[in-house]
Amino acid sequence: MNEASPRRLHIARQVMFAIAMLNFVIFVAIAFYLGGDAVNGKVEAGHYYLFGVRTEYGHKVYTEVSERMFNYSKWHVYILWITWAVMFAVIIADDRIRKRRMKNI
Repeated sequence: MNEASPRRLHIARQVMFAIAMLNFVIFVAIAFYLGGDAVNGKVEAGHYYLFGVRTEYGHKVYTEVSERMFNYSKWHVYILWITWAVMFAVIIADDRIRKRRMKNI
């Protein structure tokens, strides 16, 4: 393996960490603003509900939203899961390569 590959993987690790953290912060802010997320929500009789803590109530409740907002929330959660899985995969790969290189020194 050439010297550039571990360096690129380390950069990818930092970039993925930054993307995953930013995506998480954005998700939390939006879920807090909307009153929950669609993965924990429900659809009943053509009405779409997010489930989460509403600050004005101080506990978890269902909040009705549009279908479009519900779908956005659902896909944001899925993308969040994917970015975190990729981030952990890159971190594990980077750690293994670094350990292997340390043994060879």
